[in-house]
Amino acid sequence: MEAQDLLKALKRFAESLVHSRKSQQEEQSSSGKPDQLQEVSTAFGNPTTDIAILREADTPAEIQLLDRWDERTSQFSRLDFTNLLAGVDLERRTLLNRIMDEARSMVFNKMPIRLLMFDQKGKGIKLVERSEVLHYLFLDIVAATFDNAGQVRLAMSWTDDSKQYMQDFLLTLKFGQYAILSHTWLPHGEVTYSEWKNHTSLDTQSPGYSKLEKFCEVAAGYGLRLAWTDTVCINKESTTELDESIRSMFKWYGGAKVCVAYLAETTSLDDMDKDKWFTRGWTLQELLASNFIKFHTLDWTAISNNPADQSDKSNFSPISLVSGICNATGLDKQELLDSPDFNNVPIWRKMQWAAYRYVTREEDATYSLMGIFNVSMPTAYGEGAEHAFLRLVKEILSSKSTSVSKLEIANWSFQRPIGVNDYRPALDVQPALDTLSSSILIPASSRLYGTLSESHRNVHFYPPSVPITLSHLGLRVPVLLMPSRTVTRGDIVKRSKKNRPKFYPKGDYSATFVESVKGPNYTRSSRRHRAYNVLDSTLFSSGHIGITDTNAPPDMDSVSDDDIRIFAVINIAEKAIEVLLPTTGPCLAIEVKLKNPPIGWAIPEDLELERKLAACPITFDMVYHNDSSFRIFKDKLNHHGMTLRTMYL
Repeated sequence: MEAQDLLKALKRFAESLVHSRKSQQEEQSSSGKPDQLQEVSTAFGNPTTDIAILREADTPAEIQLLDRWDERTSQFSRLDFTNLLAGVDLERRTLLNRIMDEARSMVFNKMPIRLLMFDQKGKGIKLVERSEVLHYLFLDIVAATFDNAGQVRLAMSWTDDSKQYMQDFLLTLKFGQYAILSHTWLPHGEVTYSEWKNHTSLDTQSPGYSKLEKFCEVAAGYGLRLAWTDTVCINKESTTELDESIRSMFKWYGGAKVCVAYLAETTSLDDMDKDKWFTRGWTLQELLASNFIKFHTLDWTAISNNPADQSDKSNFSPISLVSGICNATGLDKQELLDSPDFNNVPIWRKMQWAAYRYVTREEDATYSLMGIFNVSMPTAYGEGAEHAFLRLVKEILSSKSTSVSKLEIANWSFQRPIGVNDYRPALDVQPALDTLSSSILIPASSRLYGTLSESHRNVHFYPPSVPITLSHLGLRVPVLLMPSRTVTRGDIVKRSKKNRPKFYPKGDYSATFVESVKGPNYTRSSRRHRAYNVLDSTLFSSGHIGITDTNAPPDMDSVSDDDIRIFAVINIAEKAIEVLLPTTGPCLAIEVKLKNPPIGWAIPEDLELERKLAACPITFDMVYHNDSSFRIFKDKLNHHGMTLRTMYL
């Protein structure tokens, strides 16, 4: 649109904002009483939503905006638009058009589908679509471009037409920014989109409507005129709109000028960490996505004494506030302060954040993680929690964004949590046997990342040397196979590490670890202990080299097939002529079961595995002998009892 046409269009739009008080009074008198809902929905007038109308011909020179509009824009609105651009050079005129184009792109691609609009006190709430927001933003742009006398205010620096410059400029305008609410839904009484559109069913005395009013007042207190909340701003009867909203949620919270976190069960900082807001699935991503967040208590007062322009998750926040948030969420301080920039956080750690969170619809446990992992996938309520989680895993594996390795997703466990609060869901004892995943490395739920031991949390990975792909056969990964001898005699396993029977490794590497296997009731009497001697030389000798410990029972030098376990270490790196063991932290391995036992420990290239559904990854610390290194030449692997294979797990 040419600059002259643009100003004519703006005149046309501004005229459409004129709201006749006389007409309102006539409508109210005809109904016999003031219409409270009319005031709620029309306090800002009724701008046209048809952008095509903005291209129509000239309009009267003198126009009048609403009384609720700020003084600066009101003064500007009474000017004669026809001559505004007369003294504007082509360069600045072109820049203005580019800013208008950028405004359109921002509103329709970065802002929510619809927003709440209100005056400077948070009153006169109205629900507006993107097109209406764009109209007001256009007026904001022109008001910032010309002074009260209609003279151009564009400084020479405005000739910088870079995209970032224009975006920064738009974010300084009233209708280029919005507040967003993070809250937990009431049991009943929340204002929905359908109720708002159908005024006859809208209860303005409901607790949900009161929450809406208070939120808008708080948002106005932060100098904003637009706000968003998931109760009234999403038409949940439209599956298309609901899908777009869920997939855009992380972006919308990240784009908000301020996120107002309403803690409905909190009266002060002292009891903040007990609020159920910290237990819900969706509030996790709302906390992490927000660049600027303010916590408010039950009566809508700010929970901290931070200045209004200082986020509650910042280095300048009181230690007690940051500690309270971390204690309630399980985030460490740096994770909280760095969010939403957490690309370097391991996959398993992000899963751990969400492990104990509640959701109403089971699929939301997965959908609420899309933004955290920077992936997008269609929603399909009714598909079930496990199916949704498996789709998320596939998206994570195929995405470009990850911390170090996609294999981090295999670092999970099903140990019973210790000291977990009663209000949090219990973990499964083990993965479901009918799991949908084709891979034994992928659990059925994010809950299985919740109880990782200290050893699991210290696992490190190399960047993958080959793509990690998931198919119907499983995850295709390079692994280092290590045989182990199993010891289940309780009198041996329970000894201290110093007094356990010694064994001789096949080569220069070995490991010993004990596994405590718990029964379904988690009682002490149901526990069984099992020890593993990794790379025990007796497994490679027909004569089974005996153990020299004098305290060993006489049958320790006999090895049966049932005593042999094979572990596939997955956090390795395969190079051209060597294999790298982890330099930091333990080995992460999965127990595999061959369909046919090896003869003389000669692992075939085309080995077949039995799927071991109840297995979860284990960790052990590798011991180096004879000045050996974490670097092992491939032609020396057999000497140490190891075998390198690429397998589907």
